[in-house]
Amino acid sequence: MKDIARLAGVSPTTVSWALNGKRVSEESLRRVLEAAQALNYHPKLSARSLRAGKVFSIGFYIVNPSLDPRLNGYLFPMLAGISKVLAHDGYSMQFDIITPSTVDALTKKALEHSVDGMLVLPQFSGVTEQLMEDLPKDFPVVFMQSDPTAKTPHCVAIDQIKGADLAIRYLYAQGHRDIGMITGPVEHVDNVLRMRSAHQTMQDLHLVWERAWVQQGEFDIESGYIGMKHILAAAKKPSAVFCFNDYMAIGALRAASHVGLRVPQDISILGFDDTDVAEASSPALTTIQQPVFDQGQRAANLLMRMIKQEEVTAQVEWISPMVVERASVERVGS
Repeated sequence: MKDIARLAGVSPTTVSWALNGKRVSEESLRRVLEAAQALNYHPKLSARSLRAGKVFSIGFYIVNPSLDPRLNGYLFPMLAGISKVLAHDGYSMQFDIITPSTVDALTKKALEHSVDGMLVLPQFSGVTEQLMEDLPKDFPVVFMQSDPTAKTPHCVAIDQIKGADLAIRYLYAQGHRDIGMITGPVEHVDNVLRMRSAHQTMQDLHLVWERAWVQQGEFDIESGYIGMKHILAAAKKPSAVFCFNDYMAIGALRAASHVGLRVPQDISILGFDDTDVAEASSPALTTIQQPVFDQGQRAANLLMRMIKQEEVTAQVEWISPMVVERASVERVGS
């Protein structure tokens, strides 16, 4: 700092004030910053943290029992959106996948102040409620999924109910009246909401919920393949199958091909998420896109406002999904 003061022609106190955001003249600030850049000066993070009472890091945690690498296709855009916001505020990010049985580790992180705030993707029913009970009441946390069993004060979530409704209504608009489904894990928050919405929309459209056409999957290719095999073994086959994620839709595509059915000429398949596999499949998947990059940005922005102790409204901020049309769905009679 003395070197910077010497080069900038100001006092070391002015340098300290300028680098710590205190009020100095515009001319002094310009000279200090130019000198700091010329000398390749970087403040020590530990000293910065000690002065501010912060660690300048947030945690992004997913509660999931699986370390399946296929999570990458869904999570990377979300991480990119979060990182874009953090870079602007000079923050770093800790990332981890926590199992439902070890979720108390997040409470420990909050109590130890190892992060200044958290973004949490709870994924399974009951996790949100447990964290809201255990985390310190004034600790900044933004949930990125809305659990219907818990009321969250700060949440930025993609509207899963709207997404499933869009899927069924899109197939209906293409002339499909016999619609099957491959759903996700029973306790998964998104699956619960999509199931509830799909059932309601089919009732609203006076469509029959045929039990043989509804199979439970695990959000992976294998369960999509098995689920589709069961659906196609029914006495009467649906004209379209809505899969609750793209990986299961890929499995459904393979199962249809293995029994000699053409997609979409003989049966249409609709996915959910719009991950990288959707466009790469053959035929390319029509799917419901989740704007997870946008979600990551909005959630990180809200968390940073909370960390800065700005006034924020307690609410769920919903992000709307959308239909991405490709080649796996065809209008009936085309």
